[in-house]
Amino acid sequence: MMDTHCHITFEGLLEKADEVVAGAKAAGVGPMITIATSPDQGPEAIRIAERHEGVYVAVGLHPHYCESWRDQSAFFSAIRPMLAHPKVVALGEMGMDRHYPDPPIELQRESFLWQLELMREQAQLPGVVHNREATDDVLPILRDSGIPGNRFVFHCFTGSDAELDAILEFGAMVSFTGVITFKNTHTLLASAARVPIERVMVETDAPFLTPEPFRKVKPNEPKYVVHVANKLAEARGMSPKEFESATDANARRFFGLT
Repeated sequence: MMDTHCHITFEGLLEKADEVVAGAKAAGVGPMITIATSPDQGPEAIRIAERHEGVYVAVGLHPHYCESWRDQSAFFSAIRPMLAHPKVVALGEMGMDRHYPDPPIELQRESFLWQLELMREQAQLPGVVHNREATDDVLPILRDSGIPGNRFVFHCFTGSDAELDAILEFGAMVSFTGVITFKNTHTLLASAARVPIERVMVETDAPFLTPEPFRKVKPNEPKYVVHVANKLAEARGMSPKEFESATDANARRFFGLT
């Protein structure tokens, strides 16, 4: 089972990173993609990946951190060398977030456009999209980028059926977290169950969103991704092994893993 999106460099996991990776592998989880949400986190994420077979990195600029990087030249100078590292398999997470009033949406848009420019430059790398209550902003930008939809994954999808349909029409992958295991998320689970199987991935978004039956456990860890997968397999009428095989193949194809 593969965890396509976690944050091993975040507080709660970083201080026990080797233990977290070992625990995931003991639970049958791997590979895993640890997401560096700014160039500052990238070097540490890469060091962890270098220590562990099966750990890979995505590096980018999360919209929450865009105010820390206001100079495009400095941002490009910091991130380009990391994108060339063999353990870096994606760019992101990038995107927009309207859940909070800050950072200003125009700053988020600017940093999003920078990263799309890098994706056009680094044609082999896929993009991990952060989209929270901003689909009407994000999709037009992606369409205007000229980058094919199948190079993107919308991570931690929790939107409406209409948003899901628009994302699928664009051609992107869609990834689901432990949110689908929570009570009162039946509508989201039903939406997840109708995504074409070749477009589905699963993740933990650790250290956040621990799935049931471990929801009270904090921090979340990659080892719990199995419970996300099992819940979605059940909703789709698939065996856990069949679902794992399909989504693992999807993730390997998307991230270019052999």
